[in-house]
Amino acid sequence: WEVVALRCSQAPRSPMLARGARSLRASSLRPAGLRLASGVPARTPEQTEHLEKLAEEHNGFLFGEVPPPPGEKRKKEDWEYYYPPLMTSALALFLFTWLNQPLSSVEDEAMEEAKRRMGFEPDVHFKQ
Repeated sequence: WEVVALRCSQAPRSPMLARGARSLRASSLRPAGLRLASGVPARTPEQTEHLEKLAEEHNGFLFGEVPPPPGEKRKKEDWEYYYPPLMTSALALFLFTWLNQPLSSVEDEAMEEAKRRMGFEPDVHFKQ
């Protein structure tokens, strides 16, 4: 059970705040766990029993794969050989393209060209 206590110095002064504090105290005396924070009801005993039964049927290991006996190595599947190099090369390609992208957009370049053609001076913020 959760209990909320207010000190006397923290007691609300107005009737509306006092009513809110009473409802807060009353709602905090409910047993915790009846509802999740998202508002979804907590799991029922039947659901828990069903999930425990499913866990007993499966061996509890990731992807149902039993570890090999001591001293033996696990045999890799075909996709496990080419997955790491492909993902590494994809990351390298992404980083290369991301780091070499243009520093300005087409609109920025068009604005500079328009200013140049109209005879505007370049933007100078600080003169030395």
